[in-house]
Amino acid sequence: MTTNALPAAPAAAPNEATPAAAARPLPRALGQMLSLDDFEAAARRRLPRPIFGYIAGAAEDNQSLKGNREAFAQYAFTPRVLVDVSRRTQQTDLFGRTYASPFGIAPMGISALSAYRGDIVLARAAREQNVPAILSGTSLIPLEAVIAEAPGTWFQAYLPGDPAKIDALIERARRAGFETLVLTVDIPVSANRENNVRTGFSTPLKPSLRLALDGLARPRWLAGTFLRTLLAHGMPHFENSFATRGAPIVSASVLRDFTARDHLSWEHVARIRRQWPGSLVIKGILHPRDAALARQHGADGIIVSNHGARQLDGAISPLRALPGVVAQAGA
Repeated sequence: MTTNALPAAPAAAPNEATPAAAARPLPRALGQMLSLDDFEAAARRRLPRPIFGYIAGAAEDNQSLKGNREAFAQYAFTPRVLVDVSRRTQQTDLFGRTYASPFGIAPMGISALSAYRGDIVLARAAREQNVPAILSGTSLIPLEAVIAEAPGTWFQAYLPGDPAKIDALIERARRAGFETLVLTVDIPVSANRENNVRTGFSTPLKPSLRLALDGLARPRWLAGTFLRTLLAHGMPHFENSFATRGAPIVSASVLRDFTARDHLSWEHVARIRRQWPGSLVIKGILHPRDAALARQHGADGIIVSNHGARQLDGAISPLRALPGVVAQAGA
């Protein structure tokens, strides 16, 4: 996933950056994490199989997931030597704010099922390190609670099918204090995630003997995440799909709530642009023409993304799409 700022769009008002957190000792478990592969192995050990499968898997045969990784193998560094790099920095300016690095945390749905109050944990960590984090529209913690804990977090919206519901959701995010709105536009229909079926994950979450046994096999997750959440906050709901609270994760109405997006168009983006006063980012761009349309409809930036290969198997990897997209976006 790559974020491009569109140069012709108005930038948000300057905002004082949060200094990166001072170095502090890592928890022992994190000290053992030397690469992203180490995190994945640790997640596999800690999480029930359905939850891990939901996070690690993609759509259908995982061809785009493989393609996303393989695309990076087509590139290599050609280092220069004997150049003074004593004053190196990774700082980057985006939407009137200086971040510590051109890196951020992408939106992750239902992350409160992978770690206790997971959305807040991610947003706080990003704020401490002065990088952007995007709160998912399918999160299980109210957006107001997250922005209160981590000001500067971005909000990602999955647009409801009804214009009145879109308006109400956008207004809710504005009132909460979000300054950057991310519209995810690459899910007109639900994905075919065979991996979820194989591992026993579904939306809504369906209680079953298999699911119970998977939870019991991971007692640290069961006690530290799921039961702790139930005792402190009750059954998790999809909190941020609409202006009002969404359905519980075990409710059959969840599927209904996630449908009716197949008619959304650039006219809806133009409507949101007129309503939204802050920075507007379109997520899910892969085609150069769509990058140009995003700019024409007032987007301040785009995220070049195939939804982590979780939506349409066979979709081009963002890295391979990037040169053509950048050429059209004018970045």
